[in-house]
Amino acid sequence: MEQACDTYSRIDHADKCRDLLEQLCEQGGARLIGLSPETPSLAAVLMEVVPGERLVFDLTSIPAVAPLLEGGGRASRLAGRVASTLLRSAPLVGWRRLPVPGRIQLACAWPEWLEILHRRSTFRAELPMRLTVRVEVLPAEGMRPLVGRLLDLSQGGCQIELPAGSASELQAGQALERIALCFPNGQQIELRGEIRHRQLNADWKAARFGCAFDRPAADLERRLWFYVREIERESARGALGGDAERAPSPLFQAARTTQTTDLLRTHGLDYATPMARRLAQVSLYLNGLLVDLQQGNDIESAKLSWHCDYLLGLLDEDRQDLLFAVHCLVDDPPLVKHCIAVAVRLADLARSRGLPNDLVKAICACALVHDLGKALLPPELLRSEFLDREQREILGRHVTLLRERLGQCKWLAELVIGSVVEQINERLDGSGYPHGLRGEQLGELARMAAVVDVIDAMGRPRPDRPEQAISSVYRRLIGCEAQLDRRWCQHYIQHFGLIPVGSLVRFAEGDLAWVERLDRKGEIAQVRLADQSSMRGATLSAPLSGDELAALGPIEGIVIPGS
Repeated sequence: MEQACDTYSRIDHADKCRDLLEQLCEQGGARLIGLSPETPSLAAVLMEVVPGERLVFDLTSIPAVAPLLEGGGRASRLAGRVASTLLRSAPLVGWRRLPVPGRIQLACAWPEWLEILHRRSTFRAELPMRLTVRVEVLPAEGMRPLVGRLLDLSQGGCQIELPAGSASELQAGQALERIALCFPNGQQIELRGEIRHRQLNADWKAARFGCAFDRPAADLERRLWFYVREIERESARGALGGDAERAPSPLFQAARTTQTTDLLRTHGLDYATPMARRLAQVSLYLNGLLVDLQQGNDIESAKLSWHCDYLLGLLDEDRQDLLFAVHCLVDDPPLVKHCIAVAVRLADLARSRGLPNDLVKAICACALVHDLGKALLPPELLRSEFLDREQREILGRHVTLLRERLGQCKWLAELVIGSVVEQINERLDGSGYPHGLRGEQLGELARMAAVVDVIDAMGRPRPDRPEQAISSVYRRLIGCEAQLDRRWCQHYIQHFGLIPVGSLVRFAEGDLAWVERLDRKGEIAQVRLADQSSMRGATLSAPLSGDELAALGPIEGIVIPGS
């Protein structure tokens, strides 16, 4: 229903009036109003629209109206509906009959203006690129807000755009604890809602979400309608041919304390090192691939092949730079960061053993996607702090779900897929999944992959346990000899060092630093001082080595990032 506070807005811009009248002519539904108190509205046929000149009506079905209009004694107006918009014209004047045999057709002068009223329940105000409204989406309490921009707004919902890194965390039908719309002048409105649909952009850099609001209270409903109308007014003011002289909407006048930011900046643009910013090309691909898989698609062979070649090219260029860059992907989901870390280290370890390039590429490709099947599982399962036997069985299905999506990748040898995708979660004592394989059933590649996977996973937080420092992870490996191959554990430690690249260390004087390079003996050769224990938002110093590194004194211990 229309609410009593709804009012018509006047439009006198010629192009906008023309568009509305042409649509009314094509769609039908025109009416003449104001003919008389006894007959407030009559259906009429709008035959022709000549912009800036005239409107032509066919009144053959209501012949008695023609003499009234020709006499000029009636202040008639045109009314109708275009999509969700009600329109009515200024009084129509200059009526004259046209010589059309067998028909009664009259023309009138072009109306001076139109008035429109949007149906609140359906009208959406779209924001052009120049109008930026920040949106913060909180999927559930305890989760970090996802930040994007508003694309359109109605009283019933909105469409928002989020970076692809956020897209896989939200799915159709998911309830949202908070949707906060933050306008440039500092005004903000918070609502609850639900995701109705999701669509990945063609370039895989962002995704669009349609959200429906929970029915808001009356005061929020009035504010929403105000925002809808202000967005529409500001959009029309700045449109091509719009009235630039019209006063701007205060909603889009940025407060002095507000900093203008690119809400959907290039992914990884602010990562700590040039190599990390280049590695973001791979994480961007995986972010999009997660959504693509959730939408039921297979892994496209050519894209996977290209990104593997790109990643191995970075490894060839400078392996230690790449190993450090793995720790700089602060804006990416944990699943993406884990897959990239396993792919980089497994490929590096495989090359150190002298494996052929084609085999290393296949290993890298399988590692890059090995855990993405988890995105196809119920989200609440991955957030659970405790899994019962049935839930653990469901969790193990991610291996099969991912395996089924590799059908297009014919260049991946079955042996490599089997070892890196299907057997990376198996254990020597048969306690792994999905098949409970043990001992001699597991080949060398599967054993190597399992060690790389476990070491990285133990260094990352999970709902059921916190992350561990690499020193603690290494100590835990001693107690896992029944599950993990001892030789490959030793190879890993020898290859990547006791304090690997990417470790956060504290020196005796209290300085925090990230290990950036090791020497040939595995000793720390270069670090970057940090102003905090988290890489997110940190300021890193220039690289320190030689005498500058020695001046920091001995290392007091390894620090868990973010602690």
